[in-house]
Parts: sequence; structure tokens; C-alpha cells
Amino acid sequence: MRSSSANPLRFRALDSWRGICALLVAAHHLEVRGFFYWQPLVRNAWLFVDFFFVLSGFVIAHAYGENLSHGQEIRSFVIRRFARLWPLHATILAALVAIEFFHLAISHIHPIAGDYVAFSEGRSPYAIVTDFFLVQSFGLHPFETWNGPAWSISVEFFTYLLFAAVSAAAPKRSLRLLLSLVLAVGGVIVLARYSDFGMRETFHWSLPRCVFGFFLGTLTYEAWRRGACDVVRGTGAEIAAIVLVLVFVTLVPGHAALEYLATPLFCVVVLVFAADRGFVSRALAMSGPSALGRWSYSIYMVHTLVLVAAFSSVRVAESMFGQHWLVLSRDGQASVPAGGIMLSSLLYLAYLSATVALASQSWRFVELPGQSYFGNFARPKPVVSEALVT
Repeated sequence: MRSSSANPLRFRALDSWRGICALLVAAHHLEVRGFFYWQPLVRNAWLFVDFFFVLSGFVIAHAYGENLSHGQEIRSFVIRRFARLWPLHATILAALVAIEFFHLAISHIHPIAGDYVAFSEGRSPYAIVTDFFLVQSFGLHPFETWNGPAWSISVEFFTYLLFAAVSAAAPKRSLRLLLSLVLAVGGVIVLARYSDFGMRETFHWSLPRCVFGFFLGTLTYEAWRRGACDVVRGTGAEIAAIVLVLVFVTLVPGHAALEYLATPLFCVVVLVFAADRGFVSRALAMSGPSALGRWSYSIYMVHTLVLVAAFSSVRVAESMFGQHWLVLSRDGQASVPAGGIMLSSLLYLAYLSATVALASQSWRFVELPGQSYFGNFARPKPVVSEALVT
């Protein structure tokens, strides 16, 4: 069994994987119909949100599993989780609302192309309130709102609260593991039984989706703690895990029942790369992937702002110059029409570069100051390293 003193200071490979997956999710949301848009890894990258849930459960169990025995510790845990998620979320929400006011002002001068109506549907004033309080993913809207990817932040925060409740109610590890298993199984059962979208759920039954992944992640940590990664470590296991993920993400989405297997697969991936022992792990520990890991939450959160700013600018330019560069789908979604490989590649490169550049700054000027400010209201961090949590 692994002791806490033997735990690595940081799961470097997993940290880098989180950044790479965040970039893939960002690429998934760029509506540029071309070569990269139709690649299965990009089109099905929405699945990597479930990797985030599993990884979150793993690292939270690593950092806090033995440190939530009474009220003061739980209070500090909740404050730190809030500080990790909310400041950047609120900042991006404010920026998107500001852009919407810009649309409203411009529409009085030049009608926005495509009959764009400011502050409507998922951008309503009511949605500002639900997003602000992180409750937008609890069936209060029949669609995603404002910063679409923030649906996962909403349910993850409340899953943190559930984890704290489980830890406080079950101080014995065996009982805590049993409750974690019950919650994971219960989450997938509720999702399969009640959701119309299954593993694609984002705005109604998304909490069970998060609970399923998060608590399987806590059980994966227990397997790691007991030395299971010693069986599946090394370069061969890492390459096999990557191949499995690529095959799964390429072939399985579209088969609703099989999509539920993504979460256990990601548990295996986390277990393999938690060892940090193979060639791939060493490559992921290099400065570039490590930076993506540091900025991963910002990448995930700011890419919608980059998209909205870019497409909003084009919409305004269309209305001012009487041009039609964007294609509007029946649901009003704007996209760039199909282009050659070179054009689509340049657009993807420009978009992802802008996202990473903005993320590096939001990490420095929003994430870190937010954590520092709210951290003043919490007890000192646990002795056990928070690894990816920070």
C-alpha cells in the first residue's frame, strides 16, 4: 500500500493530458467546416469532459480524502473549490455579457446578420443569474447558456459538496469506498434511465453524469494507492492506453449504450499515467505540455469567449458591409463554410493559438489572484500535495 509520503508532488503526465484534452474540446467547438472539423478525434472530443470528471475525482481524493473529518475542514475545502472554479467563470460570464451589450448597441445602428436577437434564449438575463450562481445545469434551461462548457463547472462544484458530505459521514475508508461505489453506479443508472441524451447530457441530468465519473475517479485513486499502477505502468502500457482511447473516440460515439464505457476507460488511462514511469510520461513532463496543464482550466473556459468575440466581429462586419461570410444553421448556429485544408488549418491554428494565449493570461491575472483572495478565508492546505488540484 502506498503511503502519503510516497505520493508524487505532482502527477505531471496527468496534468499535461488535462491540457491536451482541453485543447481538443476547444477544437471540437470551432465551427469551421473543413479537414480538421470532420476528424473523428475532433468531432467526438466532447467525451474528454468525462476524462476531466474522472481526473478530478482522482486528485481530489488524493488531496482531501483523509482530511475532511469535521466542519472547519469542510468549510475550507468548499472555499478552495469555489476559489478554483468561480472567479474565472464569473469573469468570462461578465465578458460575454459585455459583448451582448455591444451587440444590442450595434443592432440599433446596423441590424445584425441572421436576425440575431441580443439577450435571448441561452443569453437571457435569467440565464445570467443561473450562471452566476452555478446552477444553470440543473434543468433550469432547455439548452446550454452563455459559456456553454461551464455546464460541467456547475455540476462539478456540487459534486465537490457531495464528496465532502460523504467524507464527513463516512470517516472509515471502507465505508467511504462503498458509498463512492453506490454513487457512481447510481449516477450512471439515473443518467441512463432519465436522460434523453445519455453521456451527451449537459443541461438537465448532467449532475449524474459528473457523479458517475467523479466517484469512479475516487475509486481509481484507491486502486492507485494500493499499488495497482505498478501492474500497468511503463511505456507499453501508456501506448496501449493511448491506442485504446483513439480507437474508442473514433468508433464508439454514435452508439449510445457503448458511450457509457468512456468513463471506465478513462479510469484505466488515469491509472496508467499516474505512475509517471514511461516514455510518454517523460515527454508530457516537458515544458510545453506542462504549460498546457497549468492553463488547462483557463483553456477550457476561455475558448468560448474567443469564439464569441471572433464570430460576433464577423457578424457585425457582415451587417455593416452587406456581406454574408457565415453560414447559419436552422438553429441559428453560425459557422464558416467549407474551405481547403490550408484555410481550415490556418483558422484552427489561429483560434487555438489565441485560446492558449488568452488562457495563459487569465491563469495569471484571474485564476491565481482569485485563488489567493478566497484562500485567505480557508485553513492552510492539507500536508498531502494537491497535485493537479491547486
